[in-house]
Amino acid sequence: MLTSALIGTGQIASSLHLPAHRGLSGSRLEWVCDVDEQAARQFAERFGIPKWTTRLEEVLSDLGVDWVDIATPNRTHEALAVQAMSAGKHVLCQKPMAHSAEAAERMVRTASETGRQLGILMSFRSDPILGSLRSMIEAGAFGQISHYRGKMVSSGGFRLNRGDWREQEAAGALDLLGIHLIDLFHWMENDAIQWVQSMSRTLYAPMKGDDVTLAIYGFESGVTALRETTYCSYAREGMPVYALEINGTEGRAAYQIETGQLTLQLKRGYEGDCFSCRPNETHAFKFAPYGSDAHVHRVHQQFVDSLAGEEPFPLQGEAGVRAMRLIEATRRSSAKHKRVVL
Repeated sequence: MLTSALIGTGQIASSLHLPAHRGLSGSRLEWVCDVDEQAARQFAERFGIPKWTTRLEEVLSDLGVDWVDIATPNRTHEALAVQAMSAGKHVLCQKPMAHSAEAAERMVRTASETGRQLGILMSFRSDPILGSLRSMIEAGAFGQISHYRGKMVSSGGFRLNRGDWREQEAAGALDLLGIHLIDLFHWMENDAIQWVQSMSRTLYAPMKGDDVTLAIYGFESGVTALRETTYCSYAREGMPVYALEINGTEGRAAYQIETGQLTLQLKRGYEGDCFSCRPNETHAFKFAPYGSDAHVHRVHQQFVDSLAGEEPFPLQGEAGVRAMRLIEATRRSSAKHKRVVL
């Protein structure tokens, strides 16, 4: 049985990371750490975590701790991960991987030097329907892919408290939402993105970061991907706010990720484990919505399984570095008002 420590007690820690730890097979959550003493103590007491502290050094000196789960603001990821890996602990880190591509690269170097695993938590990859669509692309079910379109909208820009870390770090739609789509585009196409052209603005939300970013990415293959992200949209429960479209020469798919609704039409039809469809007919499917325990906790279980030597973790630090480079290229493109070649 492995032992872990959760670093951070904010909203993402309580809503995603903690439930994942509770459902893990093969690992036990032993510590919680936060710089806020009251927050750390109350979190541990509320959720029955045996030990709490404000000092990361106390966690890292515990020889029984095998890995740490970092769920803190972006600017702290590098220092925490480097310190943990240098102390012999494996690390699973919340996205975005770091505050810059250079910081992310330093994290990867530390992982290599220490022989520790560095995993990045990109939770959308755990959605089984997205995984099935990726397999269909690889099998040629859509013919030749021509274009992807991804959309993520949120009202989060209007719900920031004064002093919120997302406001202070100028993190907005590009960093908090767009990084998911950047990773999904690369994962689906399995090809290098060659260029980006974007527009990024802060229009309405009272925040330093962008609340609207639109970007077009071009792959070496000639395929393009359109990313639409807004952090100042009206969004309520039940509304389709996360979407991915796949367009090919012999088929098309439109997937509303958070509601589990998939529309599919294929020239040659398809027979798969999750769904099947007849040639040239439009089929509508309804699956478990994204956010269900079985989806968002799968990444944590994959990480634990990788530490046990069962299978390599699919989202190593290099994937996080690539995403950070694309984030920075997208930001440069907007600032220069022109296409940026990577």
